[in-house]
Amino acid sequence: MIYGNIQTLSDERLYPVAIQRALKYLAETDVAALEFGVHEPDDVFSVQVIDLTTKERSTTKAEIHREKLDLHFSLTGEETVYGRVAPTDQPETDEQFAELDIGFFDMMDEELELRLNVGDFVIFFPGEVHRPGCQKDKLSAIKKIVVKMRGADVNR
Repeated sequence: MIYGNIQTLSDERLYPVAIQRALKYLAETDVAALEFGVHEPDDVFSVQVIDLTTKERSTTKAEIHREKLDLHFSLTGEETVYGRVAPTDQPETDEQFAELDIGFFDMMDEELELRLNVGDFVIFFPGEVHRPGCQKDKLSAIKKIVVKMRGADVNR
């Protein structure tokens, strides 16, 4: 997992090549003007623009990906994303890996709380459980971007 802010990247060369390109894209593109939906600005990553209202943590499911990583980038509003980098003992309750590379958990033990404000991002690598879209202090309308790329392509 990587957690940071687009304005305070210390040395982007420390990140794998494809993540460097994705962060550069987010920093240099007027992403707030992008239409909602999926865009493919690069041959390695796609960008999904999402508009949603955060939910209470207890009403959301945690998710995991086997092949792809998620980079969650906050454009507006306040969101809490919960994550876990260690394996969990919780059983998956819904598995859609073949079709969508995603599995869900009703519960997640020992979650880390990551608060996202405008410009903040968090990257979850394949195998890292995360619960996005949760309220911070209150329910909030947010606009965010989720960058997706295959974990095997991070150095391309």
